[in-house]
Amino acid sequence: MAASIWLAIIALIFLTTSIIEAEFLRDCHTTDPKPYIYYATRTPYELINNEDSSPIFAAGCKAVMFWMLARHGTQYPSSRDVFRMKDRLPKLRKTILQNHKERRGTLCQQDIDGLSNNGSIRIDDDFDEKLTSTGREELLVLARRFRGRFADFFNSQPAFSTQDYHFRHVASLPSQSSARSFSRGIFTNGDIQLTEAPVGDRLVHFYENCTRWREQVEEMGMLDQELNLFRQGVTFQNTLADVTTRLGFQYNMSSDDMLLIYDICRYQKAWYLEQISPWCAAFTSENLKVLEYGEDLETYHKQGYGHELNYHQACPLVEDLVTRIRAFRANNGTENQQRGVFYFTEGEGLLRFMARMGLAKDEQPLTRDMTPSSTERKWRTSLMGSFAANVAIVLYNCSDDYKIQLFVKEEVVHLDQCQNALCTAKEFLDYLGSIADNCGRDDGCNPSAAVIPYASSQLMAIFLLVIFHTYSWF
Repeated sequence: MAASIWLAIIALIFLTTSIIEAEFLRDCHTTDPKPYIYYATRTPYELINNEDSSPIFAAGCKAVMFWMLARHGTQYPSSRDVFRMKDRLPKLRKTILQNHKERRGTLCQQDIDGLSNNGSIRIDDDFDEKLTSTGREELLVLARRFRGRFADFFNSQPAFSTQDYHFRHVASLPSQSSARSFSRGIFTNGDIQLTEAPVGDRLVHFYENCTRWREQVEEMGMLDQELNLFRQGVTFQNTLADVTTRLGFQYNMSSDDMLLIYDICRYQKAWYLEQISPWCAAFTSENLKVLEYGEDLETYHKQGYGHELNYHQACPLVEDLVTRIRAFRANNGTENQQRGVFYFTEGEGLLRFMARMGLAKDEQPLTRDMTPSSTERKWRTSLMGSFAANVAIVLYNCSDDYKIQLFVKEEVVHLDQCQNALCTAKEFLDYLGSIADNCGRDDGCNPSAAVIPYASSQLMAIFLLVIFHTYSWF
């Protein structure tokens, strides 16, 4: 009898230990000391910015012009996305929690508790695409850091005037709120006049009504080809299977459901920087790298180097920048010219402008066959197209010539066309001058202009489609 009791006790200890070990081996996002924070175009800016606001000095130089293009700050989703989140996510949450009760899935108890207690979706319908409090703060502190770096420049004209400064924004609430928040960081008092871009604006909203791009690129049906093939590939499908297993589903999740969970994960991280979204527990770091790459692939072919017309549209911004630099050089700063120019656009506009400037260009184009786990690619929207991402150009009047410094997300960038990070005006204008000079003739959106050819891979794809449809008649 005693032997039976001892055997029962040993069996109970073994079972308890096995359960504890199984629980310990489960993935636990909540307690991860270094969670993955790169969420492509939904990355919160405060996680990747340059917080060093120390004064920047260039020997023998004085800053005379500050020109900036910025994406709006963190926002709420569109009403369509909010509807999908409110409709679908509660059902997924309920199933995931039930899966855990039935001991399916590999989420740890802390993550399950987080999903149970904090996984409900609280978004009011009237939040449609508005800027969040985090978004307003992003632009406010961005302005304060630039003001700290160039205190002499901004303090020399501390009051706002349209003669000295120009704020222009896309006609949307996020862009308007971003411009307002940034202006308050630059000017601590006084009324700031913001200019809303009119319908058909070709400067900060150039991409909205580009007939030529729509006819030659969008309507050709080639924009989503690489992304669709990527999602049909082994890497993405393995990620889908991995997430399905982690959440305990007995059937393969749809890619739409997985991407919806990915969206709420990264939105919540951007809204609440100090908190951990319980929905992010659905993914490992490797899963997140795959999804990050998928969005990079999409933006590369829709707004970046995947097709020349994507970024040729941005030539009015280059023309504006070059024209202002030339005017300072020609007049040697003696005529009244706007010294601070601040443009606020959307991600589509910022990424196209960066490509037109030749920034973040990889030697090899991004394709569905690349390894998503690699973070060495230059076209990486987590670091260049996040909420509140920005490009700034500072013009200096130096003892020997005018010089230019380029900043991307507040980091100094050394252009390949310049010998030094502090670029001479001649080097800068030799590089971008021809783009500005040809912009009046062809801004990239003129429908009567010549067709810009696709890359060779795209031409081959079109050729194969033609062959396929030809033979399908027989």
